[in-house]
Amino acid sequence: MKQKLLSFIHVPSSFLLTTASLLISVTFPLSPVLGQDETSLDQTSLDQTSLDQTSLDQTSLDQTSLDQTSLDQTSLDQTSLDQTSLDQTSLDQVTPPQQLYVKGRQQLSTGQLQEALQSFQQYLELKRNIGDRYQEGVALYFIGWVHDELGQYQLARSFFEQSLAIDRELGDRTGEGSTLNNLGLTYSNLGDDQKSLEFYQQALAIYREVSNRGYEGRTLHNLGNIYYKLGQEHQSLDSYQQALDIYREILDNPENNSLVSQADQGTLLNSLGLVYHRLGNHEQEQLSYQEALTIAQEVSDRISVGMLLNNLGIAYHRLGKYEQAFLTYQQALVIHREVGSKAGEAFTFRTIGAVLAAQNQPELAIIFHKQAVNVYQSLGQDVTKLSQEKLSQEQKQSYKLNLDNAYLSLSELLQQQKRVQSAQLVLNLFPVPEQKDDLSNQDKTQTRVHEKIPYLPEEEQIKAGYEEILQQQLSLREQLNQLITIPIAERTPVQQDRILEFRQKEQQLTQEFLQFLNSSKVKNLVTQLKERG
Repeated sequence: MKQKLLSFIHVPSSFLLTTASLLISVTFPLSPVLGQDETSLDQTSLDQTSLDQTSLDQTSLDQTSLDQTSLDQTSLDQTSLDQTSLDQTSLDQVTPPQQLYVKGRQQLSTGQLQEALQSFQQYLELKRNIGDRYQEGVALYFIGWVHDELGQYQLARSFFEQSLAIDRELGDRTGEGSTLNNLGLTYSNLGDDQKSLEFYQQALAIYREVSNRGYEGRTLHNLGNIYYKLGQEHQSLDSYQQALDIYREILDNPENNSLVSQADQGTLLNSLGLVYHRLGNHEQEQLSYQEALTIAQEVSDRISVGMLLNNLGIAYHRLGKYEQAFLTYQQALVIHREVGSKAGEAFTFRTIGAVLAAQNQPELAIIFHKQAVNVYQSLGQDVTKLSQEKLSQEQKQSYKLNLDNAYLSLSELLQQQKRVQSAQLVLNLFPVPEQKDDLSNQDKTQTRVHEKIPYLPEEEQIKAGYEEILQQQLSLREQLNQLITIPIAERTPVQQDRILEFRQKEQQLTQEFLQFLNSSKVKNLVTQLKERG
């Protein structure tokens, strides 16, 4: 029997499943960054929100981790009617009924969800009319997928259940495993993680039965995500490690590596880092993020590079390696600016401020926290678009936690420095409870869109100084990108030398950022800030 198509992993442009597009259009993630930890607003008092008390669950939306997005949906360009690439299937190569199917998949891959739904519904009607039960199950499966993409989880569950019944009727074990996986995703989206866990466990048993190592690895990753959400860290770690062994086994075999990509491995390593973070093993956390970062750089995934640099910086911070954390965050900041991730930028400003606060430099920390708040303020209009996107509750909560902590961390620092009036100004801009609970209410979020925290004259000078260095880095990065897009075999010796020169200059500018903050000019300005009281 022809194997049922699998929508096993949905892979967007960033392998950490960022939501960068939300904040470019409103970014991600993710991812991953990034992730979610055990800390939440009901576990951490609002007056203790420096990074030392703030975990990865408070990372901005474009850094939302994989544990918030199931691995149950395969990239649409990875499978087609006969398991060949969809990119190789054109409408004139297939019969009219198949054209509806191919068209639906192409529409699904490009985000034309309503159009895809219509195509698959027509395909379902045709197959039902001729009694083709197998393809009827496929159609039901993809209709469920589209409803899941639309955030219509109850409808998605209904269609997946109908598809599952046909899988079992026909004895299609691999198709059954795929549908069970997607039911696991849907139940997770519906908030029933225990039921989700049961479906993933059933899928895992099937893939082991049919000896499908690739899908076994991916299902183990799914299980790890659910265990993580359920707070069962050791089970999560065990599932992730088993999945990683399988991924590496497949990637080491050139004949089988189409089942798993480097991106899958990078995603899994990030997930491992999140678990190690939660378990307090920051050395292993650091190693996992570093390995994932290497992969993101190899596949030129700039969004994920930025997210992973943020995660790596957090690991360095936890280990007390403040200078490494600072330099890592600074690199992340450049990338967030480059790719247009405002939420990533805001989060990184806040983490830089946290490092400076940990080094007993509150005056400098305040400047970066102000910039974090002001970037979030500039996002006010776009935040209203969150309700128009398919986001999990965890992702929305992650974003709200970031907003909360940006305001509250700044207010706390200002109060510690006896700058009561400035602290009150921050609290006046802080979203009221109704706003925090309803990001989709445009009128409420607009009340603070254009109100930004003012800088003192000395703060303006310091900000202008490091912004100048950032602009130099961005200009350099633009020139570098023009060169590295040239295939290696086509680069001239001069071009290759220029790439090396630009990379060395990048490292120098990163160091200059830190040197500027330690310069006598900045120290004098900080002294003036202290004298202001």
